[in-house]
Amino acid sequence: MNLSYDVSYSVAGLFICVILLVIVSLHYSSTNLINKRYKWFLISAIVTIALDLGTVITNDYASLFPNWLNMTLNGLYFLSATTVAVLFLYYCISVALVNSSPKTRSIFYMVNLGVLGVHLITLIINSFTGFYFFFDAQSVYSHGPAYFAVNSASILFVVESMILFIIKNKFFKKAQIVSIVLFYAFFFAAFILQLTIFPKILLTDFGIALGVLMLFFTIETPDYVKLMMTLNELNELKASLEIQVENRTQELNQEKESYEELTLETLSSLANVIDAKDHYTNGHSKRVAAYAKGIAETIGLSPMECEQIYFAGLIHDVGKIGINEAILTKPGKLDESEYHIIQSHSALGGDILKGIREFPLFEQVARSHHERVDGKGYPDKLAGDNIPFPARIVAVADAFDAMTSDRSYRKALSIQVAISELIRCKGTQFDAQVVEAFLNLNDRFGGNIVAHADELAADVKTTHLKV
Repeated sequence: MNLSYDVSYSVAGLFICVILLVIVSLHYSSTNLINKRYKWFLISAIVTIALDLGTVITNDYASLFPNWLNMTLNGLYFLSATTVAVLFLYYCISVALVNSSPKTRSIFYMVNLGVLGVHLITLIINSFTGFYFFFDAQSVYSHGPAYFAVNSASILFVVESMILFIIKNKFFKKAQIVSIVLFYAFFFAAFILQLTIFPKILLTDFGIALGVLMLFFTIETPDYVKLMMTLNELNELKASLEIQVENRTQELNQEKESYEELTLETLSSLANVIDAKDHYTNGHSKRVAAYAKGIAETIGLSPMECEQIYFAGLIHDVGKIGINEAILTKPGKLDESEYHIIQSHSALGGDILKGIREFPLFEQVARSHHERVDGKGYPDKLAGDNIPFPARIVAVADAFDAMTSDRSYRKALSIQVAISELIRCKGTQFDAQVVEAFLNLNDRFGGNIVAHADELAADVKTTHLKV
């Protein structure tokens, strides 16, 4: 069969593309977007080369075929060539716009699909007008007046893909960049050679096939796809574990809040039990705790230290549980033995709280809040810095509330008198720094700190009650 073109390169190109399609179909996943784009691009290349071969035969032997078949095959060839260009563009879009919004990618796809649609319409119109190509009365294939415009859509898509590739090159992997550059090189070299030096050889088909072969090395291999599937499964597992951890964290936080509320309620209840031993000292423990916390804040201790001192102040008199109520509420002066029994409440309280090893502060305050900086206190005759600092804070708070509260043996003293007594005993009975802090705290409340005791304790939680 004598043909007007040498089709051997087209046959070789078709063979290359078919082999690639078999390999891709059997061994490569097409669920990945890039692989899917490549597969359709490969199929369109096969169709284009096959149609090019077919049109060479039908054009050379046009008289043997119906005119409509010749026109249809040539129209499909030009449409398939344009489809190859648009699918290559879509392949580039899937890489270049990977981080763009779905809306942006959709706009690119739809606009170019619209151009392809317009090209299809012009090819249909050409069947009736012949402005691209036609067959004359002798069934000879001839170019129409607008023949060179038949490839305008293809050129547009190729140029657009080149611009996108240049502008968005940072999104392409090194292998993709090399393969795409080689694709352009093979395609344009074959096209120019066919147009100039070898007009009777279908080199463009072979150039397309070589370009397709170059892009084959950029698609994701089966092992890579398996790896990506594994990574996706791991990411899903990670997301599931994160949700479980978040849910468990919320549960633990709720349990922690419940525990904190229970702790606060338990210590408050214990303070109420202590104060209930003596109706004259009702609320004493809570006021001492509030004053102690305010003093600690004024000195500049941390929130954790301030709240621990608050709770230590709340149970500082826990040892009174072991003291006979008759002695605690005796209206007259205590004899020496009764006074020694009252004094024993601090040592007893220390012994009771010694079991709370996580918070040694509680034991220190309960045992040492009646020590004096001059060493004349009880139960251990500690002096100066040997007295735990929290105990020195609670000592001032305890003494002030004792003086400003009604007792079985006297009426409450005024705030001014109590303040004067603290000042008088500063440096002997009480720590000077603590007294100064208390005076500043009292001034902050206009000299009437008693009326603001609840305010000092209003924000107390067990958030900072930690080891």
